[in-house]
Amino acid sequence: MNAFLRIASASTLALALSLSVSGCGGKKAIALTEEQANDPAANFQTGITVLQTPDRDGVIDYAAAYDWFLKAEQLGAGAKGSFNAGWVAEHLGRDEAALEHYKKAYEADSTYERGVFSYTRLLNEMGRSDDALGVHQANFEANPGSMSAHIAYIEALGKAGRTEDAHAEASRILLTDPTNVEVYRTLSAMYQAKGDFGMAELLSQKAMSMMETQDPGVINNLGVADLVQGEEAAAIAKFKEALALTPGAFEPNINLGFIALNSGDYQLANDSFERATLADPGNLDAKLGLAVSKRGLGDLEAADRLYAEIIKADPQYTLAYYNAATLHEKYTKNFNKAIKYLEAYITASGGDLPATDPVYAQMESVQAAKAAQAEIERQERQRREEEAARQARNEALLSGMSGTISDYQTKFDANVGCLDEMVAMEGSMILEQAQMVVDAEDAAMAADIQMLLEGYTPVWDEAISTCEAGGGAPPAPPMDEAPTDGEAPVDEAPAPE
Repeated sequence: MNAFLRIASASTLALALSLSVSGCGGKKAIALTEEQANDPAANFQTGITVLQTPDRDGVIDYAAAYDWFLKAEQLGAGAKGSFNAGWVAEHLGRDEAALEHYKKAYEADSTYERGVFSYTRLLNEMGRSDDALGVHQANFEANPGSMSAHIAYIEALGKAGRTEDAHAEASRILLTDPTNVEVYRTLSAMYQAKGDFGMAELLSQKAMSMMETQDPGVINNLGVADLVQGEEAAAIAKFKEALALTPGAFEPNINLGFIALNSGDYQLANDSFERATLADPGNLDAKLGLAVSKRGLGDLEAADRLYAEIIKADPQYTLAYYNAATLHEKYTKNFNKAIKYLEAYITASGGDLPATDPVYAQMESVQAAKAAQAEIERQERQRREEEAARQARNEALLSGMSGTISDYQTKFDANVGCLDEMVAMEGSMILEQAQMVVDAEDAAMAADIQMLLEGYTPVWDEAISTCEAGGGAPPAPPMDEAPTDGEAPVDEAPAPE
């Protein structure tokens, strides 16, 4: 299954804090009185204030918020204080610390669902599904009448690979409540995650048949099943159907977003990922999809900012480094920044990656692209320099051309009666054309006109020299014999006497 596909869990809870006030302005130090400094509630509320107050660039100081929640926890703020400390620790990429805080939230109040959910979720993400199962089992045994605890226990059995036990627990519920939709949804999600999409679809359809209103989570899961089986059009239709019911739902939005990315529909992807990040601000997969969408839409600055946020939140998020490097290699052409991202990835990986790691091939690719771009820029500079030199030469030609045109026009006028009619007419036309180029300051035509003048001036010089050698007198008209004074020329011989 695609690593980014999201199945809607039967007991999914919101992870993000519900912040009703949005702050503004730069970071400001918050000072508490001595009494407040020792008050868990005051420290807790200060942490909330920090989360509500991003700086001018929209960046939240999670490190400061963590310190306030940690102090609140240490002063005895209880499950909520520990939960918030864990939530912020996750944003800082401190999963081990987050796990400890969630554990304390669970231990402080095993009925606090956010604490139980986040504690077991992180255990599962860290590959400790058996530990998560133990928590859910203990929680269910402590609260046997809680349907949500029982459903969570069934989910945990499925994630631990104990499908038969999950079925047995589900059957216990269905014996007394055969129309319990949550059980069918839970089993469907379990088989979906296992890759048994036929069973998952069957259970989803069963859940749908018993619901008075359509459920977006079930419809999303049906869409995932369609997608994995190659029915992309049907999957898209189901994701859109789920979103029509709940536009802000995380799972169908992120699923539709990645499909849109694959098809190159960056606007649809952008809209989907924006809704997904609103639903779960801490989800880095959704944020990565949003960054790629921004890049596709040409908003390179926003894409770079999102990559930086992802890496800050999780320094081990490999895809963010590679995507950021690609952004600057292929789009901004800032090759040095691309290399810095790859070097940062090597550093974040402990600096001891094997020589065969793809990051080194990527760095070579960036260096090659940098060299190729430098050659392109060199050739472009050379072309511009040659063009500037040509322009300067042509402008110099235009500058000297006015005198040439004036000189020859004066000579033509002085020898108008002597010059051959064709030479004079052709010369005047060429001089007129040259004068038009000079008047228009058309440097691009200067070389052509200069070549034309150089081709004709030898002919003109010879004709003008010939006229000037003869004093400029017009040539005698052609005839058989010269006429006598006062007599008209004759056209025929006289009659014999």
